[in-house]
Amino acid sequence: MIKINEKIKEYCKEEYEAYTIYASIAKNPLIPRRTRLVFEKASIDERRHYEYWRKISGECVTGFLKLKTWIYVVMLWLFGITVVLKLMELGERKAQIDYKEVESLGVQSQELKDIIRDEEEHEEMFVESINEGRIKYLSSIALGITDALVELTGIYTGSLGAFASALSAGLIGLIAGVSASVSMGVASYTQAKHAGSLKPALSALYTMIAYFIVASLLALPYFIFMDIMVGFSVMITIAILVVAYMSFYVSVLHAKNYAREFLENSGLILGIAFGLYIIGSILRQVIGIPID
Repeated sequence: MIKINEKIKEYCKEEYEAYTIYASIAKNPLIPRRTRLVFEKASIDERRHYEYWRKISGECVTGFLKLKTWIYVVMLWLFGITVVLKLMELGERKAQIDYKEVESLGVQSQELKDIIRDEEEHEEMFVESINEGRIKYLSSIALGITDALVELTGIYTGSLGAFASALSAGLIGLIAGVSASVSMGVASYTQAKHAGSLKPALSALYTMIAYFIVASLLALPYFIFMDIMVGFSVMITIAILVVAYMSFYVSVLHAKNYAREFLENSGLILGIAFGLYIIGSILRQVIGIPID
């Protein structure tokens, strides 16, 4: 009985958190009105669910609620509404499993059956609301980001052994990034044209923009700090942060293991960077002078 009471208190807290977060997102003007209405309805239902569990468990208090709400708002800015919807969908699915478990332990009522039905309905609504353009072209975006990370971290790491000037290294990387973004856009256009499932022009545009953004971010430290070692260190940090961002994005959308995605991608980039550092060092030794 104690175990059931603990579970009910936990559900009470979770429902209040969901109500608060959904209500906050429903007021956000950045997301489509149709999606805001979905969150508004869900928040009303979650409030009712909270009241139901509170009647059974007594007053339940949840901690760090403002912080949790703020985290979801930040995620909305960083990742878009689709990632937030996918996380909410997972939460609703978990609630269904939990409530059916409690029902099997003897807590049965028509209200609980209605709550389970509401959670199933919420999951369906969140799935139906996922219609973000960049998700459709995620493969094109990932192509631009991944290629930029691998090529440019390799160029910058190689320049560590071949160049003496941070400005020279930054310019070489930026020029290579701009030209490569165009070539990758053309490759993406051709790929989409043959696949037939995406608009080739949009696919190319997403790839080019993704590549150019990453190229600019990786070049920036060299122009700010004007020291090749400091610029390199900050560049690697930015590259790892971009990997962390994309790994989270992909892991949520495709239900993959985040840690595995992050470690695999980070290991690939750092491994290639290390190999090209050796090549750059050998090149510098062969030439015999640093390139300014």
